[in-house]
Amino acid sequence: MKRRSLIAAAIFSSVIVAIPTIASAHVGVQMRGNTLIAGQSSRIYLSLGHGCTYKGVQYGTQVFSTVVPSTAGKPTPEFHQGFKVTVVPSTQVDANNVPLSYTVTWTARSSYWTIDPYTFYDFGLKVTWDKTPQKISFLTTQTCYAPGASGIKKPLYLKWIQTDGTTPAATDDTEFGPAPSVTTVAG
Repeated sequence: MKRRSLIAAAIFSSVIVAIPTIASAHVGVQMRGNTLIAGQSSRIYLSLGHGCTYKGVQYGTQVFSTVVPSTAGKPTPEFHQGFKVTVVPSTQVDANNVPLSYTVTWTARSSYWTIDPYTFYDFGLKVTWDKTPQKISFLTTQTCYAPGASGIKKPLYLKWIQTDGTTPAATDDTEFGPAPSVTTVAG
């Protein structure tokens, strides 16, 4: 009986090793000593763990965007040499006419500034936490480009947007994963 269990475990392990998987790295949040106290202003850093993979080849990130919910206030993005940054308020507003979110996008000014796919990179935001302690998720998307037909670049996406614990299956050009989040606390 013990021998059968060992054989079954060995077969199971060899099957698991043979199954291809999507990269498990994701965009993480670093506080670097900054506060998570509700109602306070703070800084957070969204850390990219890798670039995109398409047909077994790695490509660097050229565009990084995050949706900052209004529970983190209107964000001020960190400056990065070689990147153009925009902050766009959502068209949806609350009862006080405040945008429900802001999309912050850093775009490499040229391929020279592409973030190497084998390294990590941090993008910072200055935020002001809502007065109510809560979990706050930052839906993020990395965009990379692979060579395409007729010289047209093929966009590839890493969408770290899941907030419900699920992970949709990857498509030919898009991988999905959990959205980076923080939980603010009472002061």
